[in-house]
Amino acid sequence: MAAGCAGMLWACPASGLAAEPVQLMARKLYAEKQESIVWVTAVIKVSLSASGSADAPINIPDQERTVEALGTIIDPSGLVVVSHSQIDPTRELSHREINTPNGRVSLEATVTLKEIRVTLADGTEIPATQVMKDQDLDLSFIRIRMDSKEAGGVELQAVDLKDHAMVEISDEIITLSRTSELLSRVPSVAIGQVVSITKRPRLFIQVSGDILGCPSFNVEGKVIGVSVRRTMKDKGTANVLLPAADVLEIADQAMALKRDAQ
Repeated sequence: MAAGCAGMLWACPASGLAAEPVQLMARKLYAEKQESIVWVTAVIKVSLSASGSADAPINIPDQERTVEALGTIIDPSGLVVVSHSQIDPTRELSHREINTPNGRVSLEATVTLKEIRVTLADGTEIPATQVMKDQDLDLSFIRIRMDSKEAGGVELQAVDLKDHAMVEISDEIITLSRTSELLSRVPSVAIGQVVSITKRPRLFIQVSGDILGCPSFNVEGKVIGVSVRRTMKDKGTANVLLPAADVLEIADQAMALKRDAQ
């Protein structure tokens, strides 16, 4: 009898097994919110200066490069949040020391965003502008130019940060993201777990499976936060979720700036 049951279990297809609640919600979010995750491309100008040389100042030519980052549409009017460090490598490049014929020098970087475009789920590219940034929290807010010809007829799907919740240690979470151009920028989903919760100097949630600039949700489909990079001088970096309520507070300021500009 036992052997017969084992044979029946072996023959039973995986699709016939009951899905866990987290899997069901992951599929639901994947279907309903995938268009909220977009790619942001920016052309940046990097200016480097060097200090500490005993001789004449070192001339370092400006450089232009193209950077990409995942972002989340958080308002149907076109507001997108991204991890600031993904489009602005100022912190990464500054304070680095290099050896030169004139001695060891320290580099300072200044980054200027020259051109920003947002690639929607269907591949449509729309020009955008940066309206606000918070380098300490690693947030940058990008406004899609809905008045541009490229945005004609476009309707945006946004993640509602007001529909948020908190989590506990070991809770399961669901992260929505999107693959790179190498894999055709298709939507993707990952199921992870809350690893740690830091309450000072402010609330940060460390989870497995998060992607910078992308939202994570609980098993009820409520947004927990957006992944950013936590950086401390001489202490390294770590990816964490900044709670949705905190992102929303700064997003409201960005929306106010947009209204004042109109």
